[in-house]
Amino acid sequence: MMSLKNFSKTYAGAQWLGGTDCTVGHIAYHAGHVTPGSCFVAIRGFKNDGHHYIGEAIARGASAVITEKEMPVPPTVAQMVVSDSRDALARLSCAFFEEPSREMALIGITGTNGKTTVAYLLESIWEAAGLKSGVISTVDYRYGKTLEATHTTPESWPLQKMLREMVDSQVTHCVMEVTSHAIDLKRVVGCHFDGAIFINLSVDHLDYHRDLENYYACKERLFTERLPVSEKKNVWAAVNGDDPYGLKLARKITAVPVFRFGFDAKAEIFARRCDTDLQGLRMEVASPLGSLSLHSPLVGKFNASNILAAVTAAIALKIPGECIETGIARCAGAPGRMEWVPNAKKIPVVVDFAHTPQAMEHVLNTLKSLTPGRLIVVFGCGGDRDRSKRPMMGRVASQAADRVIVTSDNPRTENPQTILEEIMAGIAKSDLKKCTVQADRREAIREAVGLAGKKDCVAILGKGHETVQIVGNTKLPFDDRKVALEILNGI
Repeated sequence: MMSLKNFSKTYAGAQWLGGTDCTVGHIAYHAGHVTPGSCFVAIRGFKNDGHHYIGEAIARGASAVITEKEMPVPPTVAQMVVSDSRDALARLSCAFFEEPSREMALIGITGTNGKTTVAYLLESIWEAAGLKSGVISTVDYRYGKTLEATHTTPESWPLQKMLREMVDSQVTHCVMEVTSHAIDLKRVVGCHFDGAIFINLSVDHLDYHRDLENYYACKERLFTERLPVSEKKNVWAAVNGDDPYGLKLARKITAVPVFRFGFDAKAEIFARRCDTDLQGLRMEVASPLGSLSLHSPLVGKFNASNILAAVTAAIALKIPGECIETGIARCAGAPGRMEWVPNAKKIPVVVDFAHTPQAMEHVLNTLKSLTPGRLIVVFGCGGDRDRSKRPMMGRVASQAADRVIVTSDNPRTENPQTILEEIMAGIAKSDLKKCTVQADRREAIREAVGLAGKKDCVAILGKGHETVQIVGNTKLPFDDRKVALEILNGI
């Protein structure tokens, strides 16, 4: 419970337009979630404007509203006008739950590819050090219990509620994937980060950000806006020194210390040696702690970079070297990330979440280098999402693989055939002969598995850990791992 009028006095630029000084017992940003005594925050969304639902919120019992313009409300309803209701929602949520991020270590991870893997690696390191961890990721939210992830980074109200539950259950360290959308939509405003990690940047979400520079600028704000206002001691940033945008970011960060990681000896944490095969990675890493000998079941140089990111964060948090080595060795990776599908036929089949051109290139090049036979890839692109990457992914797949089967991947409200055509448009004429189209994803996987022998490798990309196929507005059960295994068992 909290006084909304007292909150308004601390919120810069807020206008208190009257009504009783209510004590808020709940905060809602969807009118349908309002309960008696709630404060309703009117947010301008992409499709709907919360200001149009103030009447419904009041009818459901809202005793206060936060708006971006003065609205006609009954005299018994308190009204606070702000310039940005998303910012107000975040700060109000932090205050309501008594600033939970102050009471534990909070690490943010941002970048295009690899965030979930780094989160799992860092969690494993913390567990090896005897620390109690919380994870907020694309796959799920975990802190003693496991919740389905509705968004990679939740909206500010459920996020602060979750952080408070973590603190109450004795979580000491939380790692959170922070998406560009979350930064832009103010979901992490009010969070007090101990540190943040920048992994990489490549083409994605340009339907939202318009171009790569805007996308980068949004990611940058985690480091130049959120870290400097954190009230934690010894705040730091970990940045990929091998990524051109990482180097650009490192030069922009001035308020906190920067630790670079990578394969370049100029970085503060770098790999002196890195060997990889189908059994995993073996690395010798130079660090402020001295040389670390790392062994991991993860495969590929891109995962070596993910490991370096987690190691750098752990060092910044002063985790002992032996705990880092143990945690890296124990972590089998995140679900749906280079996840092999064991089968009696012993046909190598791997499922991965790669849904950007760069991620696809990393996965396919790694698998190609480790496969004695043919590399067969099944993939598609999501509907109602960034269209610019579709031809790029078609080109990457056709250049890296021996056979390509283009299929559907969450077409949502788009025509699947249109998506397939846009993917195929990126494939060179000389590569078309090794590419086929099969809109039915199950049949595409069946075709790929039917082509493969024991020396070949089938890569099923795009959905990873996901367990549904979204067609229109309907979610249909579909798990690439289960479908592949069913087909393999039926051969």
